[in-house]
Amino acid sequence: MLKAIKIRLYPSDDQVVYLNKLFGCSRFIYNKCLNYKISTYEKEKKSTSLSDTGKVLTSLKSEFTWIKESHSKVLQQTLINLESAYKNFFREKKGFPNYKSKHSNQSVRFPVDAISGVNGNRINIINALKDIHFKCSRSDEKYLNKHQDMIKSGTLSKNKAGQYYFSILIDKPNKIIGDGTGMIGLDLGIKDFIVTSEGQRFENLKSTRNNQDKLSRLQRQISKKVKGSNNRNKARIRLAKFNNKINNQKEYYLHSVINQILSENQTIVMEDLNVSGMLKNHNLAKSIQELSLNRFKSILKYKSEWYGRELIFVDRFFPSSKLCGKCGYKKSDLTLKDREWICPECGSVHDRDLNAANNIKSEGYKIKIGLSSPELTLQESKTVVPRRMKKQIEESYHFI
Repeated sequence: MLKAIKIRLYPSDDQVVYLNKLFGCSRFIYNKCLNYKISTYEKEKKSTSLSDTGKVLTSLKSEFTWIKESHSKVLQQTLINLESAYKNFFREKKGFPNYKSKHSNQSVRFPVDAISGVNGNRINIINALKDIHFKCSRSDEKYLNKHQDMIKSGTLSKNKAGQYYFSILIDKPNKIIGDGTGMIGLDLGIKDFIVTSEGQRFENLKSTRNNQDKLSRLQRQISKKVKGSNNRNKARIRLAKFNNKINNQKEYYLHSVINQILSENQTIVMEDLNVSGMLKNHNLAKSIQELSLNRFKSILKYKSEWYGRELIFVDRFFPSSKLCGKCGYKKSDLTLKDREWICPECGSVHDRDLNAANNIKSEGYKIKIGLSSPELTLQESKTVVPRRMKKQIEESYHFI
């Protein structure tokens, strides 16, 4: 299992100059080779390979001698990245590669033989980038020092706030955390970020909304500055740093919530939400985007694999909020405004989110034992569980 450990770098002034040159050369090579691939296809109607772009790199080195100041293996990795972007476009139907801009986030990749090693809180990458002070969690620092021979590659990046980071891809064996043995259902929402089937609620931080006044003030400061001036650049950096702070707080919160859920439970069940479709609702789009649902899902998936947990996704069309958890009645006229509702069949009073979490948990258990499919679209009916199976499920409720 591969894990990426991201560390914050604090390079010296000379190293900052070299890093900026490295980013510039990599961006220049990427754009030149991308233009070569596009123009060759338009003129000759044929695709180019990695060896063809390698020849372009050689000719560029002879034409522009300053390219030779940058590490050759980093420039070769740039060509590999371009080739991968092309393959992703044609094979996986991802976006067409774009030209890189100096105004966006910058990054270069180092192969394993370009990373010298780690010594305490100092890292040696290449000769020009030796003994750089870095910061990360204490556990990650210990792991890097102990398992330096397991490093696979590294990506050095610079964000819009002028901060430098180094993401190290390293082999990490799976490990078990906590003694979780049960199953839990998760209902994700806007009012509460997560409501579990155990009744626990994780609040929605509303990180963007709560900081909207300061964000607006920083954006106004940029708009009042003269374009191209140093004051405008300083205002831009202040805004970028504040946005970075908000993102870091949100990322920390997601990891802490997921770690708590995984440490206490063996099986986690949640809905396979269509986030891109949900964002088309313009009344809720900003609130949904603020939750970072896709990021939560991706973190939960890879951490479940790391820690040996089972992750089950319930079909997105499963009416978790509309089903009565007691008798199975489906209240088709339930709206988003209804936070509580009473089942007309059995008279049970339901909290919308808690009821949804319990239904997700029950559906996850049926998927686990083969009584349901994660891609099943339920039809309109009062009872969603066949009578012949109801007794079997009720006898199994001691597990969930």
